[in-house]
Amino acid sequence: MCGVAGFLGPWSDRLLDAMLDEINHRGPDGRAIWRDREANFAVGHTRLSIIDLSTAANQPMHTADGRYVLSFNGEIYNFKELRGELENAGVVFRTRSDTEVLLRLFESDGQSCLGRLNGIFAFAVWDRALRRLFIARDQLGVKPLYYAALPHGFLFASELKALTLCPDVARDIDVGTVANHLAFVWSSSASTMLKSVRKLRPGHCAWIDTDARVSIRQYYEIPLPPPRRERVEPAALLTLFDRVVADQMVADVPIGACLSGGVDSSAVVASMCRATDPARIVTFCASVPKDRNHADNFGDDVVHAREMARRLKVPLVEVPTTAQLVSELPQMLWDLDEPTGDFAALQTRMIAAEARRHGVKVLLTGTGGDDLFTGYGRHVAAFIWAALDQIPYARRATSRLISGFPGNSVLGRRLGRLGQLLALSEDEMLTDAMSFSSWPAGELKSLVAPGQPFDGHGHPFGRLLGKTRELHPVERLLQLDLHGFLPDLNLNYTDKMGMQEGVEFRVPVLDLRLVAFAMRVPVSQKIGLWQTKRILRKAMSDRLNRGVLRRAKQGFGVPLRAWMAGPARGLVAEMTSPRVVTERGLFDPAAVARLRNAFDQNRSDVAFVLFTLVCIEIWCRQLSFRPSLASTDARNAA
Repeated sequence: MCGVAGFLGPWSDRLLDAMLDEINHRGPDGRAIWRDREANFAVGHTRLSIIDLSTAANQPMHTADGRYVLSFNGEIYNFKELRGELENAGVVFRTRSDTEVLLRLFESDGQSCLGRLNGIFAFAVWDRALRRLFIARDQLGVKPLYYAALPHGFLFASELKALTLCPDVARDIDVGTVANHLAFVWSSSASTMLKSVRKLRPGHCAWIDTDARVSIRQYYEIPLPPPRRERVEPAALLTLFDRVVADQMVADVPIGACLSGGVDSSAVVASMCRATDPARIVTFCASVPKDRNHADNFGDDVVHAREMARRLKVPLVEVPTTAQLVSELPQMLWDLDEPTGDFAALQTRMIAAEARRHGVKVLLTGTGGDDLFTGYGRHVAAFIWAALDQIPYARRATSRLISGFPGNSVLGRRLGRLGQLLALSEDEMLTDAMSFSSWPAGELKSLVAPGQPFDGHGHPFGRLLGKTRELHPVERLLQLDLHGFLPDLNLNYTDKMGMQEGVEFRVPVLDLRLVAFAMRVPVSQKIGLWQTKRILRKAMSDRLNRGVLRRAKQGFGVPLRAWMAGPARGLVAEMTSPRVVTERGLFDPAAVARLRNAFDQNRSDVAFVLFTLVCIEIWCRQLSFRPSLASTDARNAA
């Protein structure tokens, strides 16, 4: 893992140095820049050494003839196989790195090399002969890449914050992105919080010419389940799972794992134990104080993690976390590049920091299991919606029966939320299920200040809903997860927080082979009324503890509702006060006051919406606190 930054345009070395300073945490093991002054192109790299630790593998790396220059963030898991093919074709290598394999593969195949890569990556290649820049991002969006296409040039970086250093990058807020953060806690599109900055979407690449014209292309599309599927043998999943995990353990540094005591992370660690000595696999688990008010679904991870660690004979490091997080929130939000109100991010960073203290630079996680095989409460809700929809009047009758449950407990909140969803049409249900809140769409829209544009509650999902019309509602929801929730929330905070500590998180469950496999699995083998991940639990039945196999999904993070009602009450009141809301100009003060009252009186489950309002205000303040370079420093003297 590393940091990438560069530009094509009239900017100075000082700007590039400042951009690398901003992302230096991503690569504390090395740093360099390279310039093509005739073309006004510059690229930099900060290195986290994982494969081939020698200086010969430093970046930016160029081909022997000097035509192509590469700056690469990520890992190519099948690089040894690709290297063998290139060597058979006569290519001579000077390093043992996956970076050089990627460079020589691009030299050989150009853009089509992307179809042969199994890995996680974001990279830039400069073609000196044609004076063209090529950028690409991995298929599922594990690694980030931001860019700003300006009339007089093009800038790119691994993190948005590096681009804000350029005085030519305007800081106007994108209200459509703000609205989607309110609805979903994340925004699934190429847009960012800044109108001037975009995200390269997963599975996309782009060519940029010297006149800053950008041509974006999609090279990978997440597959859809085929119309007809036969039952899949769990043993086939187990065999593939072991192969994938072993492939992703390639490294020249120690590798550990996150072990939450859930099915996904436990399955990954169990497979790791078949590829190496379990005593060498240091595992890490966040320890969260149990919510005494039972308003949030957290607190049992460490109990199950201890049991799995004993069974698998792996070392377990428990990482204590606390709900006293007010002082750390502003920095967390800035580090994330988005106002993401999810403290799972901070816990991820704590785990990464502890791993680094133990000398572990690579951690395997179970991220993605819920998004491929089901696991979230919304998947169960969609399953129930589909079952009741087959019986005349059953869906709406059940909705009326359970919608009135009080939301002061996990069970009551879930039943009330299910009642809301059952009352909706299928597309409305799918879109609303992606929200973290029961606040009605009309009320969400009213939060945006009059005169500000609002793209609507379903903005990120329109095309995908049409494309998945023939699928089961659960499968349609999984597609929404894979296209939005996963890359724009879970993978974003996992990457950003790990990189803050110089630790690489790998996600073997999201290997493209497992993605393709999951699409062939019938809905009945993924989910039932009482169980999610049915095929994965069956495949791992001889490896995991019964308590883990039967365990219901629990959240990762801190008890947000209890925290907001207690230690953070003053912060929430300050950041959503009429004065602050009016001065910011993004939201309607009266609507925000109604939201506050609904939370204070526990009339509706609006904690995440309210907290997102707080996070947006804090993020905007952080942006204003961070100066850009002076124009005289950022521009070339010429």
